[in-house]
Amino acid sequence: MTADQPPWKRALNLLHHLEDALIALLLLGMLGLAITQIIMRELLHSGLPWIDPLLRIAVLWLGLLGALLATRLDRHIEINLISHW
Repeated sequence: MTADQPPWKRALNLLHHLEDALIALLLLGMLGLAITQIIMRELLHSGLPWIDPLLRIAVLWLGLLGALLATRLDRHIEINLISHW
């Protein structure tokens, strides 16, 4: 990021960095919760009942944010069947 960029470009770059950080934090949080749940179930023979539904919702959000990232990087899934004909 250089100082000669317009303000909107700097703001957009900041937003991209925030999105990337949110994806990383969400993934790390999901891993931490899943590992905690596995350890609790193995050692204490019980877990926290709210972790499983929270992980399901977090997977949906991670997919949504991942699609946002893939679209930004132009690496989303393309179906170009018509272009082959």
